[in-house]
Amino acid sequence: MTKSSSSDTNAESRGSHLLLLRLSESGGWDQPVRLHCWSDRGWRPVAVDEEFVRAFNPSCEPEPTPEDALQLAFPEGARALLLLPGNWVWSGVERVPKAARRQSRAVGYLVEERLAEDVEDLHFVCRPRRGDECSIYAVARDKMAALHGQLERLQWPIVTAAPEYQLLDLMEQDIALWLDGGQAHIWHRAGHGLSVRRQYLQPLLALLAQPATGDEIADADEQPPELALLGAGDEDGLAVAELESLFAEHLHPVSGSAEEALLSRYKPARLVNLLVDEYQLDDGTEEGSWWVRPVKVAAACFAAQLMLFVAAGGYYQWRASAAEAEARALFSDLLPNVTPSSDLRRQINGYLSRAGGSDSSFASQLQLLSRVWGQQKGTKLKLQSLRFDGNRGEMVLQLQAPNLTDLDTVVGNLSGGGQYRAELLAASELDEGVSGRIRLR
Repeated sequence: MTKSSSSDTNAESRGSHLLLLRLSESGGWDQPVRLHCWSDRGWRPVAVDEEFVRAFNPSCEPEPTPEDALQLAFPEGARALLLLPGNWVWSGVERVPKAARRQSRAVGYLVEERLAEDVEDLHFVCRPRRGDECSIYAVARDKMAALHGQLERLQWPIVTAAPEYQLLDLMEQDIALWLDGGQAHIWHRAGHGLSVRRQYLQPLLALLAQPATGDEIADADEQPPELALLGAGDEDGLAVAELESLFAEHLHPVSGSAEEALLSRYKPARLVNLLVDEYQLDDGTEEGSWWVRPVKVAAACFAAQLMLFVAAGGYYQWRASAAEAEARALFSDLLPNVTPSSDLRRQINGYLSRAGGSDSSFASQLQLLSRVWGQQKGTKLKLQSLRFDGNRGEMVLQLQAPNLTDLDTVVGNLSGGGQYRAELLAASELDEGVSGRIRLR
């Protein structure tokens, strides 16, 4: 059985500077992964050993090596760009502070609600786009660990590992669509993309034609975005016809193979590299050790910053606990016969919603009482009872205060806003202080 060398690839005709490799899934979860290399004859299978295959799926059996498989060899000075399956990598756009961009889990928690997996199981990479807006990529840690281990074992000169769809960022259009055999890759210039099976592409075409709402569209007529179409063949006539009806002159088909068009526009700075942080490859050269000292300094700065964040978090946690205790005490004063629940905000919102639904001013009067109570928190006020008449829209309070002056102050503060009028109906002396009844309407 004869196996070809990768020396006949199209990459060597460019001076062996860049080889395009592609990792793909051959079927379901129990099927082995495959590796291909782009050549002048299209995608060629690459011969990989059993250890490589089982690293990604230990339970699957390796497939027989195809007869035309390449024995991958890298000429001196050659580098490789590795495309990962688009369905392995989630992408989205989020505003990320500069201090958090290098902290994988901190970035993950910003998009946690949009993910189907646990943040702890994902590796995150953040790339700035505009201002604080960043593209965020998430991929399973077990897949990255398997990939990193095999690349270190094989010592392949991989410069970038990126999802398939992100290669379309090189087109620099509003939207880029790559019809790639049984799948389709979509990229939006806002900074996110995805890969889908071709049978799921049809419902997405109309969504792609919707005008952007941001600064990218300056025309007030809300014209559709510019779309670059790659990889369309004779068998894609129906899809192309629908795209032409949706985008009209805004559709820009790219002739020739999509891979050649993308490689001709290759700019390393525009592609994300998922092999960073703990998955960064070791080049094994002594010249690369110059960065060790700056990394140690950066690590020390990061540790100091982390300690500062922990201290700040502890302080704000203490302040939050004190505020919660104060809120519970106020709740117990306002509603002495009701036990505060664990979710106090939700409980109060429930009372306010029911009060607002009865077409009364209970909610606004209770908010006014809360503000005045906060202003008087230095005095020893005690709410003895509260009664609200929904028909008249008035609230009657029974308060205990150290003296009559404090009661007058409360009445004045309740009337100070002008929205409601408060009056002292009655007052009586107690063994300790005075008790007064106040009407607010």
